[in-house]
Amino acid sequence: MKRTLTATLFAAMLATSSLVPVHAMAEQASMALSDKNLAEVYDAVSLGVVRINVIKKSYAEIVAEEREKKENGEDFYLPPNERGDQDEDEDRNDRDEKNKESEKGEEPKYDWQKKKRNASTGTGFFITDDGLIVTNEHVVRDGARFVVVLKDGRRVRADLVGKDFLTALAVLRVEMPENVKPLSWGNSHAIRIGDPVFALGYPYGFDQSLTTGVISGKQRQLSKGEYNPYLQTDTAVNKGNSGGPLLSMDGKVVGVNSALYTRSGGNEGLAFSIPAEHAQGIIDLLVKDGEIKRGWFGIAYSEVKPGIGKLLGMDHDEGMLIHRAPDDEPAYQAGIRAGDVIVAVNGETVTSRLHFRMQAAEAKGETTVTVWRDGGFKSFTMIPGDMDEAKSRRRQAERDKILGKTPKDDGRKKVMGLELVPANEKAWEKLDLPVGTKGLVVDRMEKMGQGDQAGFTKGDFITRINDTEISTPEDFEAVIGQALESNAPYALVYFKRDGQDRTKIIDTLSMVDLEDY
Repeated sequence: MKRTLTATLFAAMLATSSLVPVHAMAEQASMALSDKNLAEVYDAVSLGVVRINVIKKSYAEIVAEEREKKENGEDFYLPPNERGDQDEDEDRNDRDEKNKESEKGEEPKYDWQKKKRNASTGTGFFITDDGLIVTNEHVVRDGARFVVVLKDGRRVRADLVGKDFLTALAVLRVEMPENVKPLSWGNSHAIRIGDPVFALGYPYGFDQSLTTGVISGKQRQLSKGEYNPYLQTDTAVNKGNSGGPLLSMDGKVVGVNSALYTRSGGNEGLAFSIPAEHAQGIIDLLVKDGEIKRGWFGIAYSEVKPGIGKLLGMDHDEGMLIHRAPDDEPAYQAGIRAGDVIVAVNGETVTSRLHFRMQAAEAKGETTVTVWRDGGFKSFTMIPGDMDEAKSRRRQAERDKILGKTPKDDGRKKVMGLELVPANEKAWEKLDLPVGTKGLVVDRMEKMGQGDQAGFTKGDFITRINDTEISTPEDFEAVIGQALESNAPYALVYFKRDGQDRTKIIDTLSMVDLEDY
């Protein structure tokens, strides 16, 4: 995440070189326990807390996987110099210069370049006798291989069982080592602000370390899109602690250390852990299915703020006020409208924005939604959609809009990575061509797509391929298709660029500009 002028939230994987002493509050809170008692608890649980060494996927592997997703119609992400479906907003020379800079050994400027780094570490802990290990999703992200290192130095290969980006949790499995006992879950609901806790992990590459503190807050929400009601603690959590346990003084896991809030990049007494009860539910689903399927209502909403409830005729300021309910989404189809206030889901009262988000995510099958409308309560039965499918559909719609696919009256079509538009009045004027000139304008193109590799550029005006005049995208497809069917290895393309007539010989099998080879 980018640093702001104020304090910034970092994943617990971020680092600083400063060392932070145990806070006075933690010392006072733990006075009832002797050093010997805590030492005994540590001895009992420490072997179950492990270092996770992650060998990252190579850049080439990431690109290959994402390209496969794209071909399968799934959501995908590609680095800038590999990404498809994007305007050609920088020329090749600019791209080459940026790539040269990254090859000089300088600090990468772009997130995709940082993915080339091939190793990282984090913390995890055993939760079952058959070798299940809990950690953070960002610890295993882009990992190709995983090695679990025990406190006593033993090393075990691990397999990824499942991970969930939205709750920052992941599960690994190993062949259970001898003499290792899994940690036990505690009651995070019962833990109180001020209760002493301690964390175990492997910060900064050190061997296993113990830090102590107290619970500073509960039900913390770190961003509007969160799906975790975090515990806040002043326990020192730093780089390498990600995925490690936050434990009560009897050695029970009350949270999974996940994030910190910092100005410097290191611990400042504001660390956040995923509560045990919440984590357990997510982990059970990951073990069962390898992923989390979430419900989708398809609405935009906000909490009913103080004073708004009165304006709506309500006795209390409660619930979620719906600002927008698109007619193609589940909520609208069930009869729910903008202006309604959702007060309960399946009979459970909505208490906060975070609570409602989790209610909606957990909704499966027939779901009863109670709303306040026109001075009374009304109930609707709805079938929630799938969040991943809905978001994928929205992103595809956005891509289509960016690519100009929404208006279909200009005859545009995407062919071999080129978005081609038949010549029109706009093109004739811009390219200073006689009215009525036939041809195709290259309006947009996929970076590193076939058209890009063939050497075409946004703004090129294609008039002829071999001896065939080209006036529609279908003409372009047909000529190239005929060349392929007849095993003709080359095609001669006639086009205009910057007001000048040009020709280009392309390899029809690979759509590569032969002049580059």
